[in-house]
Amino acid sequence: MNDPGLDEPIHNRFGEVTDALRSQVSHESQQSLGPRAAFRHELEVDEDEEEVGFFQPKRWWFTSTAFPLIAGTFGPLANLFSVCALVQTWRVSIPPGMTEAQGLRIKDPPWLLALNSVSLALALLANVLLLLNFAHRIRYSIAQPLTITLWYLAAMFLVVPLGLTKDLEIRPRATHAFSQSYYYALISAAVYIIISTLLVFNTVGAYAFKAYPPSFNSLTIPQRTLMLQTISYVFYLALGAGVFSAIEGWDFVDGLYFSDYTLLTIGLGSDFPLQHTLARALMIPYAACGITMIGLVIGSIRGLVLERGKTQVIRRTLGKQREKHIKNLSGPDEAWKKQEFETMRHIEQRAERIRKYTPLGTSFFAFVVVWLGGALVFWFSENKLQSWTYFESLYFAYTTLLTIGYGDFFPKSNSGKPFFVIWSLIAIPTVTILISDMGDTVIGWLKEGVLWLGERTILPEHKRKRQATERQAGMEQKQKQEDREGRGGEDLRGVRGDVEMLGEVVEREEESRGKGGSLAARIAKEISKVAMNIGHKPPKKYGWHEWTVWLDLLDMGNTSKPEDARDRSSQATIGWTWLGDDGPLLSSVTETEWVLRKLCQRLEEVMENEYEANVRENPS
Repeated sequence: MNDPGLDEPIHNRFGEVTDALRSQVSHESQQSLGPRAAFRHELEVDEDEEEVGFFQPKRWWFTSTAFPLIAGTFGPLANLFSVCALVQTWRVSIPPGMTEAQGLRIKDPPWLLALNSVSLALALLANVLLLLNFAHRIRYSIAQPLTITLWYLAAMFLVVPLGLTKDLEIRPRATHAFSQSYYYALISAAVYIIISTLLVFNTVGAYAFKAYPPSFNSLTIPQRTLMLQTISYVFYLALGAGVFSAIEGWDFVDGLYFSDYTLLTIGLGSDFPLQHTLARALMIPYAACGITMIGLVIGSIRGLVLERGKTQVIRRTLGKQREKHIKNLSGPDEAWKKQEFETMRHIEQRAERIRKYTPLGTSFFAFVVVWLGGALVFWFSENKLQSWTYFESLYFAYTTLLTIGYGDFFPKSNSGKPFFVIWSLIAIPTVTILISDMGDTVIGWLKEGVLWLGERTILPEHKRKRQATERQAGMEQKQKQEDREGRGGEDLRGVRGDVEMLGEVVEREEESRGKGGSLAARIAKEISKVAMNIGHKPPKKYGWHEWTVWLDLLDMGNTSKPEDARDRSSQATIGWTWLGDDGPLLSSVTETEWVLRKLCQRLEEVMENEYEANVRENPS
């Protein structure tokens, strides 16, 4: 089975068969053990099988999805830094009265240039292989080892000259320094080592632990195009660096520094103001296009990586909370017990809170690390040249993170500028994601707090207006939903209409046969009612009294007396629990879709029973 196109179908089919067998075993267990005992047995199985569904460990999501995306994002950036390491000599001499940024170049030995060039070539080839691997143009088993090996070799060909810097040192140190290219080489070597190691983890998870198939099939098309977006932005950044450095007479590395803080809207001003009219004219369209591109990249990172991560957090939280609360349930083995239903709702509410605050806490922690860590590096790099204190470094890092860019502080050292480029490319998206995560939490608190204060002080009449506004907003939201469905939800509206029609047809047919109150007619009526909630935003949550009606129709309720239950047309019981894997809590669909599926299954069962009964009564 060496055909590259068969891995994913085989893996998917294996998953389907496994789920089917597990469902069958679960159903048989419930019949033999009872729903409650079977559910506890199901929990024990889930604890042993860490790779099952919602309980798959988060580390496998990181290794299968996040790590390749990180490598695909930072690989092109590392290539750009390798170019910066090649365009300028690694050592400069500092003339009297000048700074190291104005130093004169000292020619590097030929072997250093050769190693640097080989490193860049290997890294570019590794990037191409990873891109083709993402696009399924080259098999994973071929491209992945080559990519890892080439990136490690690229790092090695940079580490060797970096390690021999003692042989390159020129005394006295006060009048000599390493150039920006030297520090770009240091950064690119570190990035190559990190991203190749991440791909090693990805490979080990696929082959050694078999946690996922050895391919990038788990990545969606938008996720795979994130690397293309990054390559486009890096190329655009390099293009601006080359153009502006040529017009203004800067070094390429200084042009990259200027382009970076321009496109990230930091606008330091620094010591690279545009002096030529042509450069100022080109900056206008260049900034407009570049800001759009960086916005797309940040949006993709958030939407394709973090939102998927939130889904994993929710699923994992639901599983953990379920295991925690099921131990507190007591009473008879009734899968539809109200206590269990209330527990399910409690778990959902807690999972929703975790969904809101976990990303906020994570992004805030990342913000603090980027801020304090960046300030620490700037303090070391600028202390000698500009005598920065740590507080001044904190101040500079903070104004940069928020893209205020006063320009009163900016890096001047040859080590500070390269670090600023990679730091800002990480820091600005971090802040953007933090602000976005604050939208549902902190900003909501502030808004509610201001309204609460206003209603109880100088604007008491605002409360009545607010209630009227909320009612109007609800009507407008409903109208917007209908408009969306009218413009682009033809399929959704068609499904809803088909399901409603199904229920109405069955109900009319039963009434025409004089069985308007039959079980089939009642189920059909409920199907028509529930179908109206298909596509509701947010997904509708049903109360206990609504569920009791459906449970009774599904022949699973406990609202009737035993003698009444014996008179029902069918004694078939569909085994499930509120908190089970096949229950509504952990279902991948909405409650509306889940209920409709169960009602339709029950309707099919009842109608089959009626048909068989008619055949027995009228064999001709």
